[in-house]
Amino acid sequence: MLYWKKLTDTEGKHLAGLDHLRAIAIILVFLCHYRAYERPQWVDVVGLFGWTGVDLFFVLSGYLIGEQLFRQVKHDHTINFKHFYISRFFRILPAYFFVVFIYFLFPTVRERDGIAPFWQFMTFTQNFDLDFGNEGTFSHAWSLCIEEQFYLLLPLTITAVLSGKYQKKAVYILVALFLSCAIVRGLSWLYFMKPYYDHGITEGRFVTYNKWVYYPTYNRLDGLLVGVSIAALLTFYPEVKKRLAKWGNRLFIVGVILITIAYFFLKNDRLDFWPTLIGYPLIAVSYGFMVLAVLCPSCFLYRLRWKLSTLIAALSYGVYLCHKFLNHLLQRPLDHLGIPSNSNWRVLICAFISILVALLLNRIIEHPFMRWKNKILRKKMQKPIVDEPILIQ
Repeated sequence: MLYWKKLTDTEGKHLAGLDHLRAIAIILVFLCHYRAYERPQWVDVVGLFGWTGVDLFFVLSGYLIGEQLFRQVKHDHTINFKHFYISRFFRILPAYFFVVFIYFLFPTVRERDGIAPFWQFMTFTQNFDLDFGNEGTFSHAWSLCIEEQFYLLLPLTITAVLSGKYQKKAVYILVALFLSCAIVRGLSWLYFMKPYYDHGITEGRFVTYNKWVYYPTYNRLDGLLVGVSIAALLTFYPEVKKRLAKWGNRLFIVGVILITIAYFFLKNDRLDFWPTLIGYPLIAVSYGFMVLAVLCPSCFLYRLRWKLSTLIAALSYGVYLCHKFLNHLLQRPLDHLGIPSNSNWRVLICAFISILVALLLNRIIEHPFMRWKNKILRKKMQKPIVDEPILIQ
């Protein structure tokens, strides 16, 4: 059995829509990274925008974690920090540390030559000062660093805001953080990237952009803040939640229209100033509409039950951790088997192996640690805390 607590509403009904979005997110990321190898043309078409799969993960995380914490505040007027941090520790760290050790104990698995220092992976600070040109191995862990920093700071921030004199200003604080992120990102671009564009320099542009604009936490809060905003809206404004319930499909269409606009806005040069300043908030809001939509019973994705989506969603974390080094290791054996490098079969085989390894990771690492977590929490907590997300109804 997979370790996967299905996301459900307060009545125990499976929220399949969130699984569909999580599956879409990991597929986008996989195709984006597969462009490192010779591939079919359609992989380029989809993978060119596949980097936004991380932004979809951010929105989902912001909603799911924010919803859990806001519900505790609403019902108990406090946050159970011990429960939250123990849960996050056992859910995220064992599989992550296992993959980090694989990378450092067996250098042959590395998809690129260089790798960030070990201590940065262990302290979740790898996304700061990350030089993709020389430290490209397991570089996608930058997003996991942001997630962990988010898990650490969000409960403290919510407690400070909602329990003090700033409670009535919480909405303004959220908006201020959202705008501040865009402004800081714009200033980062002007300082580090403007010389490249002023002088027409292309060499090193992508590496510099990633290092100073794309990876740092303070520049990438858009999706997380949108997700937290959705969680706050549904938790503290029940009348708004009821009104939105019948708008599921329309909300999803709005999200699709906005993400399409973002695609064409960013497709030519996403490293330029205006795409950097406006593009990320646009992507976050687009995916935010989709997340909001699939929480509505009226949305077609809410009603769609597809076991493959549930499976991919359940294994998305393991796939995210392992897919780059697996794609790298598989290229030579697939060459020997005579499978054309630009064939669909090659992509499908790599995707299947990533899912299979993620399944093994789930069974060998994730599942035992989650059982251990449950035992610890049963001993420490007298009152269990439910962790199902809110349904719009």
